[in-house]
Amino acid sequence: MSLDAFLLSILVDPEDKGPLWYFADESALYNPRLRRRYPVRDGIPVLLVAEAENVDDAEAARLAARETTAVVTGAGPTGSPDPAGH
Repeated sequence: MSLDAFLLSILVDPEDKGPLWYFADESALYNPRLRRRYPVRDGIPVLLVAEAENVDDAEAARLAARETTAVVTGAGPTGSPDPAGH
């Protein structure tokens, strides 16, 4: 299940407030700066540090090699109408 584009545009890491990499095929969000992976369960991102998995060197390298297949989150809504109607 893929996450909504608007949701992806506003998601950031709860600790460092930076963007995440979303891997839809793995149902995971990944923070390459903290080397932390967050699960996406039933289409819902679980952005709780206590639920995150710290990845080892080999897994960090594997995910870095897949960077081009990831959707980068936290870019902010672009081209979307202002919810206040402005």
